[in-house]
Amino acid sequence: MTIDGEQLERLWTAAAGQPVVSAFRTAEVGVDTAQGPVLAGVDAEGHRHLLVPIAARHTLREELEGKAVLLRRRALEDERRYQEYASLELVDQRLDVLFTTLCVEVSDRVAAEPDRAIAALREALRDWKALLAGNHEVLGPSALAGLFGELRLLRELLVRDPGAVTFWTGPTGSAQDFHRGLDAVEVKTTTSPEGNTVIVHGADQLDVTPPGRLVLHWSRLQVGEGVSVPELVEATLDLTDDSARLRGLLRKVGYHEVHRELYARQRFEVVEHRSYLVGPGFPRIVPAGLSGDAVLGGVGPIEYAVDLGAAEAEARRTNLDPALFLLEHA
Repeated sequence: MTIDGEQLERLWTAAAGQPVVSAFRTAEVGVDTAQGPVLAGVDAEGHRHLLVPIAARHTLREELEGKAVLLRRRALEDERRYQEYASLELVDQRLDVLFTTLCVEVSDRVAAEPDRAIAALREALRDWKALLAGNHEVLGPSALAGLFGELRLLRELLVRDPGAVTFWTGPTGSAQDFHRGLDAVEVKTTTSPEGNTVIVHGADQLDVTPPGRLVLHWSRLQVGEGVSVPELVEATLDLTDDSARLRGLLRKVGYHEVHRELYARQRFEVVEHRSYLVGPGFPRIVPAGLSGDAVLGGVGPIEYAVDLGAAEAEARRTNLDPALFLLEHA
């Protein structure tokens, strides 16, 4: 089981309303480890904690010099039980939104690897510190629109198959954005009100080896109305059975929750979309089309434009729904 930020906020609020019977008022977050459940805690000063249980003989290297978050060993005891924890504590209350995001990330990672809970906690904390240090740039308008297009298709896949996050291969460096077996879908978006030109990156992006098939799905987006990328992220996380993997893929494409409020201001609406079955006759550059010594060794990267309004492209238009295309042999 995993937890989202809204649920975690409710748990902290519920814990804060309990009577003080020890150093902490706590509530279980729904993630279990070999040492017991992970807890959301509020201390006597009102500081929020995420408490990951730890074995008594497990040495914990504490991190006590942080200005925003501390990691230290804590113990909770009542009439029935004594348990030690690795406690993440929010020190700077102005960062409560970021801390919630961090704790959701920790919970997801611990849920995915409960036998190495402390290692998962440290990895999440390390990535979070790197993020605050400014190691990640904000996605630009074009990249954000491209991510919108991919998440929109991913959502449609997840509605039908909660495990379909494995089909989203673009973030891992594959030639196309989605793969299932030998079939693939490449997603292209534009926010331009006119024209049907797409930019193709590499000679392999529109390449497919039979009997595999490739669909190019193109959408025109209107900026200002519709749905934001953070809303699509939430929708996909709600639908998937592997939120830890999905969060990892989002990080690979440069999407980080620290910029959520910025991205939430930009909303997109699909005003036009088309699909094309890429193959012989479709305008493209592929390795098989190069002759003689004009192979790709030592040459690259190749980037070129394709006019989807050209007759050769129009002849390859299809009514295939890209989500059903990938799932049709399920």
